[in-house]
Amino acid sequence: MNVPFPPDLPIGALLSIIHRNRNILLNEHTGRMGITAGAVGPIIYLSKHPDATQDEISRRLMIDKAAIARTIHRLEEEGCIIRIPDETNRRKFCIFMTEKGRRVAEKVIAAADTVDHEITGNLPEEAQTYLMPILRSMAYTSSTMADREFDINDRESTD
Repeated sequence: MNVPFPPDLPIGALLSIIHRNRNILLNEHTGRMGITAGAVGPIIYLSKHPDATQDEISRRLMIDKAAIARTIHRLEEEGCIIRIPDETNRRKFCIFMTEKGRRVAEKVIAAADTVDHEITGNLPEEAQTYLMPILRSMAYTSSTMADREFDINDRESTD
């Protein structure tokens, strides 16, 4: 397969290109519903984990807590979700999809599937079979590497 990108582009650049273009395509599909590409991940996560908390969504999707808070606020204003205080910790809120939210989630999932299929459509079928497990493994490895605790007191002194 001959593509117009230089063969020496680093993996980060390639993943960034894919991510940005996927978001553009998602916005074209979901924008009519008032849903931005940034809300797609949280909506899909909530559809599969109905009583998740904002912290859980932030951790699992590796999205900044403030960005998740803004997304949750917008979804709540749109009537797609409700937040209910956790019974064991009143400062925590469990997030539940409303009926409207479930209908929106179905459309968002279909749009994401369509976009993903469009992006991977030129790949041979056997490559598509291996792609997701490889990407999951890379995501996991990079996440565990980035999550390593770094104690500033453990650094060697430069004095």
